[in-house]
Formats: sequence, structure tokens, C-alpha cells
Amino acid sequence: MYVYQSIAQSLADHDFDTMFGLMGDANLFMVDHFVRAGDATFVPVAFEGSAVLMALAYGRVAGKVGIATVTHGPALTNCVTALTEGARGHVPMVLLAGDTAVSNPHNLQNIDQRETVKITGAGFEQMRSPETASYDVAHAIYRAQVEKRPIVLNMPIDFMWQEVEHTRHVFPAFTAPAYVPEGDDLDEAVGMIASARRPIILAGIGAKDAVEQIKKLADRLQAPLATTLKAKGMFNDHPYNIDIFGTLSTPAAYDAIAKADCVIAFGTSLHNFTTDKGALMKGKRVVQINDTVTEVAKNYHPDAALVADAGLTADNIV
Repeated sequence: MYVYQSIAQSLADHDFDTMFGLMGDANLFMVDHFVRAGDATFVPVAFEGSAVLMALAYGRVAGKVGIATVTHGPALTNCVTALTEGARGHVPMVLLAGDTAVSNPHNLQNIDQRETVKITGAGFEQMRSPETASYDVAHAIYRAQVEKRPIVLNMPIDFMWQEVEHTRHVFPAFTAPAYVPEGDDLDEAVGMIASARRPIILAGIGAKDAVEQIKKLADRLQAPLATTLKAKGMFNDHPYNIDIFGTLSTPAAYDAIAKADCVIAFGTSLHNFTTDKGALMKGKRVVQINDTVTEVAKNYHPDAALVADAGLTADNIV
């Protein structure tokens, strides 16, 4: 088959059936084959950055890697802001970006795409040859999962019509949730929670897969449930729900937060808007649970921290 068909087949090998993007000369045959041969869905956009944002949101809600595609040059530069958002939010997605043929350096769309991607914080994966196309697609998907950020796969336009023998590559990503180890950190966190008189639970988008476990903890503690802005609506069906925690809190919620003596924060980096520049944390013990070590104490230093899966930790605390 041709390389553009091998790329589309590689996505099908991973059971992807939805792609967001804007077609151009470097990706249109790949998109066409993805839809026709894979009975898949292509969601077109009017602006390339929108494709990346759609893929980020789709992937986050669906719990899988979002897939987007654009052509080369200005199409990729239009994605810079969206890729930066994805990198800052640690959202796994893959952007299949066409690239100008190496043999055509005077093409008006020719830019240094590696350097363009670098400034966003996203990862860059170069398609090395027509023969490695399926491997490179699979490796980009793997990297997105384990690095928890967007990965841009650079696809030279002159590869697309090269004939290759497709090889199926699917690399397992070892991203199973980590249990909370027994030890001083856990004992200290549980001690703070158990001794609190007015605990409150805060959940960010990083805890989206732990809703039921966090609800059980709230029931056990009889604690109000609040969310960050990105996680708004997570606890809408629970009687203890007070909605957004932070500068966008309702007056009643802000009052309840102010009276709390312990904040148990799952899957949030506790930035200034959530903490109201630290004002909502004054006079409280703060326990932070996050599965990404760089997010712990990134914006606010807690009294206790556990680098672990939100759902497993909530169960462990109960």
C-alpha cells in the first residue's frame, strides 16, 4: 500500500475511529483513506488550532488519545496556542502534521517545524522513512500516553505516494494507576484528614476517573465536594456538591470553603485562581493527591502530599 494508507491503517490498528482536522495537500489522501477504509469519522474545522483543541477535549472526556491532523507550514503555526494548552494541561494527543518535502526548500509553506513545536512544550516525532511510517505512528501514540502531552508526528509530503508493506505496530503503554505505598506520607495525610472537624474535598480534571471513589470518601467524612473550573459538573448529582472552588465560587460556596479546616485536593495543581492567591488555604491543612510529581507543590506547597492515583488513594483513605 501507499504510505498515506499505511498511516491511516496504523490509526485503525489502534482502534481510533475519530479524527479532527483541516485538510491540505500533505494530509488529504490520508484523511480520505482513514474515513473510507476505516469507516471512521473526520470532523473538519475552519481553523487548525480548533482541531487540536477538539482532539484534546475529546481525548480527555473519552479517556483515550485524541487525534488531529493539519498540513504543513502556516497550518502548524496556527496550532501553537492549542499545543501549548495541551502541553500545560498534560493531555495526551497526537497531531499528524504534514511537512514540506526536503527536496523543495523554497516552497512558500516551508518552515522549521521541529523548532515551531519545541516552543509549545509538545513532543516532536519525525517520520523517518516510508518504511518506518507505521512504527513512527505507533511510537507517537505511545509517547503521548506515557509523556501525557501532545506529540506532533511530522509527515514529509514526499513520503505519501511511496509504496510500502504495512506492518502492524501497537506498543502497550504501561500507565496502570500506582497504589499509595504504606509509610509516613500516607500516615501523615490520613492523620490530618481524620483529625479535621470541617474537611472539604476538592477535585480537578486530573481526578475525572475517580468520581465514585471520591464520592464515597465525601460520604464517609460528610464533607462538601467542590471542583476546579475545568472539572465543573463532576459532582452535580451529589447532595454535598458546592460546585466551583476558587475565585468563581458562589458566595455560599466561598463561605463554606472559608470555614473549612482541611482541604483534600485530588488531581489539581492548586493554581492561583483555585486558591484565590492562597487566601482560601489560610488556616487550613492541605493534603494534595496527584499522580504527576511535577504538579505537587507546583503552585502551592501542601502540608502533606501523595504522588498516586486519585481513585486508589480515595479508597485507601476510606
